[in-house]
Amino acid sequence: MPAEAHETLILPPPLRRVLPAARWERVNVGESGAGVWKSQKFVIKVQARGGVQFATSLQQERERLRWLAGRVPVPRVVGYEVEDGLEYLALTRVPGLDASHPDALFHPDRLVNLLARALRELHALPLRECPFNMSLSVTLPHVRERVAAGVVDESDFDGEREGRTAISVFNELARTRPEKEDLVVTHGDACLPNFIVNGEFIEGLIDVGRAGIADRHADLALTHRSLIRNLSPEAAEEFLDLYGREFVDPQKLAYYRLLDELF
Repeated sequence: MPAEAHETLILPPPLRRVLPAARWERVNVGESGAGVWKSQKFVIKVQARGGVQFATSLQQERERLRWLAGRVPVPRVVGYEVEDGLEYLALTRVPGLDASHPDALFHPDRLVNLLARALRELHALPLRECPFNMSLSVTLPHVRERVAAGVVDESDFDGEREGRTAISVFNELARTRPEKEDLVVTHGDACLPNFIVNGEFIEGLIDVGRAGIADRHADLALTHRSLIRNLSPEAAEEFLDLYGREFVDPQKLAYYRLLDELF
């Protein structure tokens, strides 16, 4: 998808009819690849439909948001449209700050506790009710397609994998795949910018296109890494303590950090 394809926000007529006139501001935080705009009360996401250049489609995100609604705090879906090869997803805007914002990071103990509690609550949802399978049997074939298509950004690998190829990362994933998965309902991209904090609460989980049944370490690994980057290794370890060390496998943390390189 050309970068300019979603540089200007032009809403399809059905969305213009349901959304009030507003001043839309482009959002540059996050790594989803979609174009994102926000107004005072709403958020619009736009990306090309189809292909493997994006980790998930906006249609997948819409389906997950609808399922998660009423179970955990998420934005409400206002509308979804496809026009001229682009997907448009309109959502309510969650009040608060993303957890990577300096004002949220200013209270590290509170933030770490909120993150641990939010993931414990998400991971406690009944598996039998979740219709989305994001276990390794699904994600490994998907990332293999991304590697084969050449859409993985090798320049964005973590420092420990600098200079490696996507093929070598995938081969390591296949070779070291865990024998068992500790399956729960996961967020799928549990980095700090995808938690919205409002005072003493996590007000919402956003960017949930990869949500579904997977090993809990798919979330723990990314939150742990994000806390190291945004706060400190000590804060990241405190997060694991508060979540519950009895659930944590250091080898799986490393494995799911490796898997995330290919998204």
